Amino acid sequence: MTPERLSYLIDDCLRVRRKQSLTAFHKDIARFFEVEPVTVRRWLRGERPIPREVEIVMEIFHAWPEVTAEGVEEAIKRRDGASKA
Repeated sequence: MTPERLSYLIDDCLRVRRKQSLTAFHKDIARFFEVEPVTVRRWLRGERPIPREVEIVMEIFHAWPEVTAEGVEEAIKRRDGASKA
């Protein structure tokens, strides 16, 4: 995945959640992917390779708009809760 494609997918998929502060925006994306905001900025500048997992998740969000970050996080919580029981 290229930095340009990641930037497009972030803008297209998460435009509604975008805040006025670009820093806050990077924090939101970083929090979801469990990385530091600087890592997101490095992906977008092409300074670090974009992990395949990030590519897959962003392409899923793009292809299926009904899939949301909140829905994914809730499914993970349910799965993790069930595995502990």
